[in-house]
Amino acid sequence: MTANLRRLGAALAATALALTAAMAFDPPARDPQVGRSFRVPYRLTDTNHFLVRVRINGKGPFNFLVDSGAPALFISTDAAKKIGLKPADAGDFWTPVDRLDIEGGARLSNVKARVEDPYQLVGMNALGLPGATIDGILGFTILGRFRLEIDLTRDRMTWTRLDSEPREPPVPRTRPGEKAEAPLGVQAMNAMGPLAKGLSFLIGKQPPERIHLRGFLGVEWSAPGAGGAAAKNAAASTGLRVRRVLAGSPAAEAGLRADDLVVRINGQAVERPASARPILADVEPGDTVALLVRRGSGADIRELRLVIKAGEGL
Repeated sequence: MTANLRRLGAALAATALALTAAMAFDPPARDPQVGRSFRVPYRLTDTNHFLVRVRINGKGPFNFLVDSGAPALFISTDAAKKIGLKPADAGDFWTPVDRLDIEGGARLSNVKARVEDPYQLVGMNALGLPGATIDGILGFTILGRFRLEIDLTRDRMTWTRLDSEPREPPVPRTRPGEKAEAPLGVQAMNAMGPLAKGLSFLIGKQPPERIHLRGFLGVEWSAPGAGGAAAKNAAASTGLRVRRVLAGSPAAEAGLRADDLVVRINGQAVERPASARPILADVEPGDTVALLVRRGSGADIRELRLVIKAGEGL
């Protein structure tokens, strides 16, 4: 009896050890956005820099430069004050950001940022060269998580989320109580800030633009023929084919569905996505957008009139 109990105890201990080992080596859950592609609207500034809009911890929007030459995520001190983001303590260098939302749907959680004004921000904002106030920089630690496809004939980039997390720049070690020194790459970025700021007194500064929130519809579309079976059988050859409707979005609440064909927006005919952009460019949160939609295929095609009340976008 005693021997059997010992053998049972040993078996249970071995099982517990095996389960503990399996849990210890269980890989972390993968971000659900990995593998997804996002169409990110961008603006080409007067200095030919790519500018996108982001929210930080749900607040914004802010204008951020897309700059793979910058080593990390930089948030200007002014933008940090607006959202209540405190710079790192004396012994730290990075400031944690709970959530970073990039216009178009891309999202990152638990990333590190540097609250600082490197020369790109100081110089360009002081001179007003880009034609827009720059609130921060999306550097390599952010951009390295995506595959970026840029076509300058279009007004959106394609960002595809990768299963990759770039290493952050190494910060020199400090003694207790000492201020953390910047990595060499960051020190080089800051070196030209005072010079660019001084030039602004000689050249003058252009007035900053006012930021207006875009109206959010929550729909992705493409040219006809790019959808599913209903798209292939549709009688119309022009319009906007609805590729996807975001769950819970204003478009979903209005009844718009994937594979619908949008032929008119606010009474104006639309033949391709390019023809819809100027119609929707000035849509603000709270505005209504009237759609004439064709749904179905073959003899079952019917026309619907839907009204979307735009939500708050970036």
